[in-house]
Amino acid sequence: MDTGTSVPTAETDEQRRERLLAVVERLPRGPGVYLFRNEQGAVAYVGKARDLRDRVKSYFLRSRGDTRRAVLFVERYVHTIEFVTTATEQDAFLLENKLVKRWKPAYNVKLRDDKDFLYVRVDRRHPFPALALARRPRGRSRDVSFHGPFASAGSLRHALRLLGGVVPLRDCSDREFASRTRPCLKHDMGRCLAPCVGLIERDDYARLLEQALDVLSGRCEETLAALATRMADEAAAQHYERAARLRDQIRALRAVAAPPGVENTSLPDADVLGLHRAGDLAQVSVLFFRGGALVSTASHALQSELPDDELLEGFLLEFYGESRPVPREILLPCEPADAEGLAAFLGARRGSVPAVSAPQRGERRAAVELAGRNAEHALALEVEQRGHQRALLEALARRLELPVPPETIECYDISNTGRSGITASRVVFRHGEPDKSGYRTYRIRTLTDQDDYGAMREVLRRRFARVAQDPLPDLLVVDGGPGQLSVARRVCEETGHAALPLAALAKGGRRGRALTLAEGERERVFVPGRAEPIELDRGSSEEYLLQRLRDEAHRFAIGAHRKARSKEALASRLDDVPGVGPVLRRRLLTAFGGTQGLARASVEEIAEVKGVGPALARAIREHVGGGG
Repeated sequence: MDTGTSVPTAETDEQRRERLLAVVERLPRGPGVYLFRNEQGAVAYVGKARDLRDRVKSYFLRSRGDTRRAVLFVERYVHTIEFVTTATEQDAFLLENKLVKRWKPAYNVKLRDDKDFLYVRVDRRHPFPALALARRPRGRSRDVSFHGPFASAGSLRHALRLLGGVVPLRDCSDREFASRTRPCLKHDMGRCLAPCVGLIERDDYARLLEQALDVLSGRCEETLAALATRMADEAAAQHYERAARLRDQIRALRAVAAPPGVENTSLPDADVLGLHRAGDLAQVSVLFFRGGALVSTASHALQSELPDDELLEGFLLEFYGESRPVPREILLPCEPADAEGLAAFLGARRGSVPAVSAPQRGERRAAVELAGRNAEHALALEVEQRGHQRALLEALARRLELPVPPETIECYDISNTGRSGITASRVVFRHGEPDKSGYRTYRIRTLTDQDDYGAMREVLRRRFARVAQDPLPDLLVVDGGPGQLSVARRVCEETGHAALPLAALAKGGRRGRALTLAEGERERVFVPGRAEPIELDRGSSEEYLLQRLRDEAHRFAIGAHRKARSKEALASRLDDVPGVGPVLRRRLLTAFGGTQGLARASVEEIAEVKGVGPALARAIREHVGGGG
């Protein structure tokens, strides 16, 4: 194993960088494995490359103020570089795998034991196979197949119990099967067809087995249709007890098939990965599609400072270990560091090369975005469980140059309702998590036209007027960019709160209801005293926290917007009812506790209100019916 030059006893960061660059320039061109060692000499990271010199050199390519994860990783942790050349990329993957297991580097991806995964094992060498459970899919062959994986062992066992009432396969051991001379109790209960004593032919049993596997894979429409037809026939023949049993079987079958929840016929055999991160804490969610349906999900929390492409590649190498089957297709949120070499390595495990890609449009991209949302939600729980909020707040304080980490943050958003109605919302984060007791909505009183700046001015003045009852936050955030920041700063100065830390978030593009960033675009934060915005690194701790804050403010504002619009629409419909004036309108809303109660009221209930008869009650019901 080749290594770099000897390390001076004392050197500056820049001297270390220049020394390592000299080593990089001497690296060979071609496939191989590189090792980064830290100051104590321990292996910090093992990576593989198609071209050793180009790959390792990419860690050192920086511009002024570069904060890319790969650059920061090298500057903080790498003190010596070693390498091993290999004949092929495939050999590089194999050697990397061995060295990671040998050295257990601190910054390579490590997964917790996956014993929570279960597979359904079917051994067709037996004339009447049972549905057995297996933790590891070992011994796969033409006659032994594994179906899954299923992340929840409890859910799978419950599904098999329900399935036994619809597709009565045997669940006894092979030894018990061979020793039986008469049907067991489960045969009397209708949960087994007693193949042990020859009460069902082998071909008929095989059809039932395939039916059961289809149900577990989410394909049960044909079975449901056949049971529904039988139920209708039994009911028509007045065999109501048989029809009721078939009804119960249909319900059980739907319960078994319900967990998949997502149908996608273009993904017959695919694993879809989503990634979300908050600084060095990352979450990878995997959606398992089998037979065109989502059959299971899993999430893994990782602690890593590696860039996304290397993190995903390391995850895949760990995830598809020696026992886990490799699917036909793997969809990722971004291209791994070496997609072609990775596919070839996994193909050697699978027997054929899987399709590894990062789709940009269509159903496959939608599936990746779904996995990303799962990763985002799982990361929020992981942050809370690990007590990671303090680290997020400290990172935000450093990036925005705040005097202390902001334990309380308020964020304000303006939302227009209709042509003239304007509402505003406030969300509060305490210790890095939403505190819904502090959420507020404001109906703008002083404006009749759309004026977001004027609305923000009014809301903040009203908020600062209640400082005695509602203490100021450590950081006040407005959604809208430099214009809204200027408004907030002037209001703070007018009300004697000029020292309050302020920030304004500039929105990215909009995709559907969600705020998104274009490729390569960064979140921008405007703060007082800086002409240029602060651009946040993708996936950084501070970006994660501010995005959560902004998205929560947006969600709450949209909810307030819809509620106000619903009230306006129903009130407008009341005004259109002949015979309903201001007094009766107020009486109706008071009687039913508001617009939603009136919308749910029956004609008889409305008619009981003073001044409303049956005819007018029917007219009111017709106008407000369905008005939320």
